[in-house]
Amino acid sequence: MVLIIYSDKNCEHQAISCIKSLKYKITPDVKIVYYTIGFKSDFSFNNLQTIQMQYNPIYPRFHYYKAELSLFTMDIFPGEDYAFTDTDVLFSSNFDFNKVKHKEAYPLACYGAFEYPFMWEEKDGIKTIFDETLLMKYCNVPERSQRYVWSCFYSFNENCRDFMEEYTSFCKNKYLLDRQSRYFPYADETPFNICLWKRGATKNLGFAFVNTHRLDTIKQVEEAKATAKYGGNSYDAFGTDWEYIHDSKEVLLYHGFKDKNDMEEAVDYLLKIQKSE
Repeated sequence: MVLIIYSDKNCEHQAISCIKSLKYKITPDVKIVYYTIGFKSDFSFNNLQTIQMQYNPIYPRFHYYKAELSLFTMDIFPGEDYAFTDTDVLFSSNFDFNKVKHKEAYPLACYGAFEYPFMWEEKDGIKTIFDETLLMKYCNVPERSQRYVWSCFYSFNENCRDFMEEYTSFCKNKYLLDRQSRYFPYADETPFNICLWKRGATKNLGFAFVNTHRLDTIKQVEEAKATAKYGGNSYDAFGTDWEYIHDSKEVLLYHGFKDKNDMEEAVDYLLKIQKSE
């Protein structure tokens, strides 16, 4: 398995904590490829390979690199199983690379707390909603084949090359990028889902992550084994709670940590749990 992660210098503390949370999960057959965008890193870790990349001026947001780096990794490490992770992810004691391996011709990703995410803007008292609908029409995809998934973590394999090539082409499409608020309201995640639905995807990782930035929520999962519970700490402007624990036994990772001290404290806790198992 090859795990892919990337960051710029500002987010390196997140990448380091993310990787450290895997300390007891790295077996000899697991490689970590860490792409550093616009800087050189001196961070070292077991089975870690660091590759420095230049900034790509075509991308209006940092999220769009993940598609091309996933495809690039398939070329430099052919015939492997792969997983991509955002930097603001920490891995739970339940995580096992074997749990995310598969042979589907499309990536497997996780459900989020909210099934129909959208962005919005308000002008002269009128709210305009932006979701995946316009890109679906643009691609002639009439309906969802499964629930919307998040692209903060996904696993794939050599059978997914066609998907990754199309996904990357979307993320480099200047016409769409110039209109990203309309077509890509959730950056790369919008075309990621459209590429899945276009292929009739029905398999995924389910509720395998909790969207949180709090250690006490992690403790609820790791210790209290919470089920079908909202955390009550992450409400949006419409009153939706994004911190949802579906079933602690299914949680493989936590997504949303940004603060350096919070991440380090959470990693210390998770490693103690993992070491004691």
